[in-house]
Amino acid sequence: MLLKKISANAFGLVFLSFVVVQYNDPDPLVWILIYSFAAVLCLLTAAGKVAPNMLWSAAMLYAVGGIYMWPEHFEGVSIGGGDIKNIEEARESLGLFLCALVFAGFALYERFALYRTMREQALQRAKWASGLKSH
Repeated sequence: MLLKKISANAFGLVFLSFVVVQYNDPDPLVWILIYSFAAVLCLLTAAGKVAPNMLWSAAMLYAVGGIYMWPEHFEGVSIGGGDIKNIEEARESLGLFLCALVFAGFALYERFALYRTMREQALQRAKWASGLKSH
């Protein structure tokens, strides 16, 4: 649980830093909203206020966005390494894929936490039931 809180807060800060550097983007409002949503979702995840289905939905939406934004010709992410349009699209795409991976990771964590809780509850019921039989 602590690892999830630390990770979610850390990624929330990472995505907030992405928001800050969007001011010089050709379409800053779109990317500020995209990364602001990711930051808020991370902070809500850290607080335990997000359902796993929401995390899966966000992961899928960001992944679809990453596929959609992928450049026709990948030329890297460094300025001077090729056509600026392809470089910008690659950066945007990779940012969306990072969001998708983060939210899929949190969703998987929640799923395994749920299974762990269910297993522990079943073991407690089994212990309780075996205690009844021995009396």
